[in-house]
Amino acid sequence: MAVTAAALGMGGVTAAHAADQPEVTYAGSVSDDLGTLQISARSAADITGITARLVSYASQTEVAEIGTQDFRLFSGTRQDGNWRTKKPLKLPEFGSYRIDVEVTDADGGHVLRQSAGDFAYYVVAEFGTLTVDRTAIDRDHRDVQVEGTLYGRWPTRQVKPLAARQVEITVDYWTQATVTTDAQGHFTASVRLDAAAPVQAVFRMDGGTPTVLYGESDPVQIGVDQIPTRFTSTVSSTDIDFGQPVTLSVKVEQKTADGWLPLAGYSGGVLFGPADAQTDLVGRFTTADDGTFTMDYTPWQGGHFQLALDTSEDPFLQAGTGTSDVVHVHRASKFTAFTATRSDTGQVHAEGLIDFPDGWTPAPIDVHIQYSPDGVNWSTLTTVEAHWGGSGNDFAADLDQSGAGHYRAVFDADDNFQSATSETVFVPAAA
Repeated sequence: MAVTAAALGMGGVTAAHAADQPEVTYAGSVSDDLGTLQISARSAADITGITARLVSYASQTEVAEIGTQDFRLFSGTRQDGNWRTKKPLKLPEFGSYRIDVEVTDADGGHVLRQSAGDFAYYVVAEFGTLTVDRTAIDRDHRDVQVEGTLYGRWPTRQVKPLAARQVEITVDYWTQATVTTDAQGHFTASVRLDAAAPVQAVFRMDGGTPTVLYGESDPVQIGVDQIPTRFTSTVSSTDIDFGQPVTLSVKVEQKTADGWLPLAGYSGGVLFGPADAQTDLVGRFTTADDGTFTMDYTPWQGGHFQLALDTSEDPFLQAGTGTSDVVHVHRASKFTAFTATRSDTGQVHAEGLIDFPDGWTPAPIDVHIQYSPDGVNWSTLTTVEAHWGGSGNDFAADLDQSGAGHYRAVFDADDNFQSATSETVFVPAAA
C-alpha cells in the first residue's frame, strides 16, 4: 500500500542555502516501506556525512540517531542523491517523529536542518488474496461469499495476521458489510449484488492497538450471467414502391429452462436504413403480453429494420439486437417519349426520353430497344445508355432491321427503381 508524503505530513523544502552549502531536499519514510528512512540532499561537492535524529512529537525527546554508516546511496549521485537506511529502523513506539538532518560535504560545507520532515512509524494493513465463491451472478443467485485474511506489515517488514479488527466489504466501492477478523486475521462475509460490480475488502483506522494505517485488497470483478434474448421479425413486403408503407411485425423472447418464452412489457428502439449508410429513427416500442409489437413505416430508401432491446432496468437480460429482411424501395421511372422510323437507308432509327420523377437517377441508365414481329414476343436488339440532354435523359439507336414490326424501349427494375416500358411503335417493312 502506497502512503504518500502528503498523507504522512512530510515537511517541504526550506529556502535554498547558499550555492556552496549542502541542501536537504527531503526527509521521510519510504512510502511502501515505512520503517526505512530516506534522506535526499545535494551539494556542489560530494556529500560525505549524513546524520538524522528522530524526535518524538509526544515527548519532544530524541529517540534515535542514525549516522552516515547506517545509510547507503539508493539513487542519484553523491552530489545530488537519495540515501536510505540499510535496514528498517527499530523504534520503541509507533507514531510520527520529527526528523532533524545534518549534512556535510567534502569541501567542509555543513548544514543542520531541523524539522526536515516526518518519519511515520506505523503498521500498515495488507490483505491476502481475496476469494469469492462465484465470479458471476444471475437472476436467481445474487449472493457472493467473500473470504480473505487481513495482515499487518510492521515497520520492521514483519508481516503478521491482524486479529479482532474490522474489515469492510465494499460492492462497487460502497460498504455493504462489516466483519471482524478471527485470531488468524481471517474473515468471511456475504454480499448481494444486483449488477456487475467490483468486490473489495477495505481496512480503515479503527482505533485499535497498535494503530494500523489504511489498506485495501485488490478488487475482484463480479460479472453477470445474462439471459439470452432474441427478435423474430417479418415485414409485410420486401419490395415496395417509393411512398408506400411497410409493416414490421416482431416477437421478442427470452431463453428459459422451458425454452424461448415471450418477453412482455419491455421497451426498445427501431431504426431503418442500409447496413453501411445513414439510418433513421422509426420509433420506440413496448412489447405486449405475448412479447409482440408492430410498426408501420414509409422508408425513403432501401434497407432493413434494426432492432434493439433496452435492458438498462434489468441487468440480468441481454441487450439483444436484431435485423429484419431487407426492404427494397423502388422509385418511379417512365418513358416520356419514344419514336421509331425507317430512314432512307432502310435502317430503323429509334429515340426517346426517360424520366425518374422521384428524385433519384440511376447510373448508368441502360435502355433496351426491343423488336417484336407480332407485338407479343419480344427480343432485345441493342442496349444503349441514356444521358441528360437538357430536357430529359435521351437515348437513340440505329437498327438494321428490314422487316415490318413493333418497336419499344424497356428499362429494367433493380433494387432502387421500378421498371418502365415505352409505347409501342409499328414500323413498316423497307420498300
